Amino acid sequence: MISLRLSPVRFLGWFGCWLFLVSADATRVAAAEDKLDIQLVWGTNGESPKDATYKPLDEALVKKLSMFKWKKYFVVNRQDISVSSAVQKVRLSEQCEIDIKKVESARYEINVFGKGKHVLKKTGKITKGGPFVIAGDDDNDCAWFILIREK
Repeated sequence: MISLRLSPVRFLGWFGCWLFLVSADATRVAAAEDKLDIQLVWGTNGESPKDATYKPLDEALVKKLSMFKWKKYFVVNRQDISVSSAVQKVRLSEQCEIDIKKVESARYEINVFGKGKHVLKKTGKITKGGPFVIAGDDDNDCAWFILIREK
């Protein structure tokens, strides 16, 4: 007759194997999340902002934005987030929010909301070399930019 009882040693061995498999799967799921750097940037040719919290944009990023007509760029907000296939909401300012989700490999879908209304939807590849740029006009011949890079 075959006995289905396990000795304590065998039980611990099987339990250890099960724990290893579960933790390996959890590590794989966690690795599926990408870390992104998101910046809300204000562009202008006029005066520097009076708000002391706005910091000049890094020169390397200013060079990448040289195709635009603005000469001065200021970081309004910067956030580091983790993104997976689930929608991640990110509030960048009182008036600006984005929803971002990974759709495949390095491709993301970004929905931009301004003053609570959907402004636009973009899908594109986000890499470390980036940035992926989303831009729009603002008052007084200024512009806003959302810069997204992989960390």
